[in-house]
Amino acid sequence: MNDTGAAGNAVEGRRRIWVPLAVVGVLAALITAEAVFAASQPDGVEVVPDTVIAFGPDQRATVQVGDGWVLDSAASDINSRIVLVRGDTVVELSTVTFPEGTSPGEMWNGFDRLLDIQRGQGTEVWLDSPTEYENTAGLAGLEGKLQVGSRVGEAYVLPDDEGATAVEAQVLAPSHASDEDRAAAAALIDTIAIEEAS
Repeated sequence: MNDTGAAGNAVEGRRRIWVPLAVVGVLAALITAEAVFAASQPDGVEVVPDTVIAFGPDQRATVQVGDGWVLDSAASDINSRIVLVRGDTVVELSTVTFPEGTSPGEMWNGFDRLLDIQRGQGTEVWLDSPTEYENTAGLAGLEGKLQVGSRVGEAYVLPDDEGATAVEAQVLAPSHASDEDRAAAAALIDTIAIEEAS
């Protein structure tokens, strides 16, 4: 019996096993890295500039979306809220129904109470006292500074003429967000409108 030949085959057999295992390890690392990157990206689609999105229970609220925005489809529900992302800046628009004749101040207080959910989860949330605000589309309501965790920005409550429906908006970004993204968010808030109830 040739012992040397047998030993050579054993060594060659080990190489045959380790090479495929190394390839599998590299592929697993690449797949994991791709999954982590995908999870860090918003689950959505880029919105064509100047698209008008109707949202809310009766699709009465509208917003015209400018250049560079992505609609986060995982976080959005066209019947209640939409979430738009541009760089590090996030704009969340929600429609809320109130008893007819609700004042903007009462709506603002309701918005603040909704933020208690995040406060209860241990997130630092700070909402400033509001000031009057009117956007270019003609909606008059309230605006105030907002901080949620490390993200800062603005909150808006923009009711319809009957005081029965309002768009509540949050614009949040890290402190290092670009002026261009902040200006794009302000321009987006300026286009919010609510059609009259039929």
